[in-house]
Amino acid sequence: IVAGRADPERLPAGGRARLTSFLVGWVISWIVLVVTTGVLRQALGPGIIAFNAFLSLLPAFVISRAFSPTRGVRDHFRSLLFPRGNPLWYVFAFLAVPAVQLAGYGITVLLQGGDGSVSREGVFISPVSALVYLAYGLFFAGGINEESGWRGFALPRLQRRLCPLQAGLVVWFFWALWHLPTDLASGDPASAILMNRLFFNLVWSILLMWVFNRTGGSILAPVLFHPSVNAVGRLLPRTDAAAVIFAMLGVLAVVVNRMWRRLPDSHPAIR
Repeated sequence: IVAGRADPERLPAGGRARLTSFLVGWVISWIVLVVTTGVLRQALGPGIIAFNAFLSLLPAFVISRAFSPTRGVRDHFRSLLFPRGNPLWYVFAFLAVPAVQLAGYGITVLLQGGDGSVSREGVFISPVSALVYLAYGLFFAGGINEESGWRGFALPRLQRRLCPLQAGLVVWFFWALWHLPTDLASGDPASAILMNRLFFNLVWSILLMWVFNRTGGSILAPVLFHPSVNAVGRLLPRTDAAAVIFAMLGVLAVVVNRMWRRLPDSHPAIR
């Protein structure tokens, strides 16, 4: 709604493409939600399947906005289906987190022996379950729904007035605050919550901003990165070694891209 208000110019309708993308997105989202409910929560019945169909309307609607007749909305969501930039950045967005987690786990095993787990779960889950979590996160938890706002809407507008580092810190603060209700309801120790929100979220906010800017402001890059963080967090135990690697990668991103300097007004990651 806000993106449409900001740029309300009307464009050619594109009704057929919008309807097709909506239906395809709805079917895929519905399948993902049914599989998630059945495989991970083992609670599936006609009523739940019907309710899942209703919930799947939201990601389908978001996907179809890539063909919105309103310029502000179409420009906002276009890169979700028509990504920009070097394809290698999308590979990085998808694989960086599992690579770091796996490297950290391997280093911990070599140096200390055992599994070296510092995660809440403390155990591996099956790759199949991880893929289900990843698909669920892409459509329902952290991917399309969150990143369309954080990196897709807020970041490019903040970068018009602030340098990327400042803009990323602003987004990080509200992103961490957004999760506070679920953090408090989780029953996790305060130390674990603070570690997650003050350290990991800060590093990931920088890396999410990095892939967003390097792909010319493509929403798809953070939409892939965010669910990868959530899914791999369940697949592989967290280790101190992985935390160090993440911190080094965040510092590298800041230095290499000189994030303390403002982007030129012509940069495609600015709106």
